[in-house]
Amino acid sequence: MTVAALPPGPRAPGLLQAVSWGLRYPQFTSAAHRRHGTTFTVRPGTMGPVVVTTDDEAIRLLLTGDPLRRGHGNDAVRPLIGDRAVLLLEPAEHLERRRLLLPAFHGERVQAYARLMQQLMDAEVGRWSPGVRVAVLPAAQNVTIEVILQAVLGVADEPLRRRFRQLIDKLLFYPFGSSGPPPLGAAVFTPAVATYFPGLKRRSWKNPMTLGWWRHRDRLVALLDEHIKATRADPRLGEREDVLAMLVQALPDEDLPDELITLIGAGHETTAAGIAWGAVLLAHHPHVRTRAEAAARDGDEEYLDALVKEVLRVRPPLPVAAGRRLDEPARIAGHVVPAGTPILIDAWGIHHDPARHADPEAFRPERFLGDAAEAYAWLPFGGGAHRCIGAGLAELEMKIGLATLLRRVALRPAGPRLPRAMRRGVVIVPEGGGPVQTA
Repeated sequence: MTVAALPPGPRAPGLLQAVSWGLRYPQFTSAAHRRHGTTFTVRPGTMGPVVVTTDDEAIRLLLTGDPLRRGHGNDAVRPLIGDRAVLLLEPAEHLERRRLLLPAFHGERVQAYARLMQQLMDAEVGRWSPGVRVAVLPAAQNVTIEVILQAVLGVADEPLRRRFRQLIDKLLFYPFGSSGPPPLGAAVFTPAVATYFPGLKRRSWKNPMTLGWWRHRDRLVALLDEHIKATRADPRLGEREDVLAMLVQALPDEDLPDELITLIGAGHETTAAGIAWGAVLLAHHPHVRTRAEAAARDGDEEYLDALVKEVLRVRPPLPVAAGRRLDEPARIAGHVVPAGTPILIDAWGIHHDPARHADPEAFRPERFLGDAAEAYAWLPFGGGAHRCIGAGLAELEMKIGLATLLRRVALRPAGPRLPRAMRRGVVIVPEGGGPVQTA
């Protein structure tokens, strides 16, 4: 009989592991992979042991197989999005919800979102002056939040959009706001820190530093409830193209706030981070920038698609592809891992694995021209049944954003080195907000 045992891993105290993982995830996990191989155990904060892996067989098991149970890695964001979002449903209920949501991310609806994205990006870049230093991340956030407010929530009234922007900003980037100091400030609290210290997830006077965040969430949910009721009563509901107009005809009101908060969280900071990373990578790689400028000018969609994929490979905004919890012991990379153990798929490690990607630190979009990436070698949107439902829209937004920059701005580096990859909440962002110099 084989005895279950956890793989070896870093031996630093739990608090130090939580800080290292929370603020410098890429550096922490890269060092752990170098020392321990594809699979290791981390013990951040007070959450207990977590197995991190890039092993192909483990990935296949986690994304497609058994033994798995409902308590998966997405539970880390349950305080933010609630209990009724598609991200947390499974299995049959999850598949049914996905079928309801899929039409919102296909066909003519996506083209309408693309037209809006182009208008907003043109307006944002049109405010830039030549020869100045620009932080691309907050500029991209201005665009992606407007796409969400108009294309997802269908908010036509500018004062109402302003109220939503303020509450979303306070919720996602508490306590500093989106203009606060990335990444350290935004990592002080929100569900990112609660991941490592589960006691912080509880709404209680015993957790005083979280009470302000919960109040912001209450206010956002209340505003969403008002907007949902107004949308359901809209006499022109059948003519609207926004996601909410479709959802109110398919879901009960009690499920809608959680679903909308999920769409807000998944489609705002992550897509903006992808655009910011693309801008700084292009600024620091003139040979790629030259070809990308020609592709944007000539409408070379194939190269622009490859550019987006390579940006997401080199700097995936979400460094963890998926997480699951074992319902019974399972063999993971030669170790029989005990039941109840959370296991995370390390997308960052996969994307920088030389066995999967030749010269993985090189920024080379050509690697995505022609043949598709091998299975489990490119996972910026997760995989399996829980793959991000808005992945195609996110890639399209990134392509429009980067193509607009390439056509209208001469991107140049703002410093001698590429900005470091830093954690802000659950997202990996460029240090300093993705600074570039416009020539």
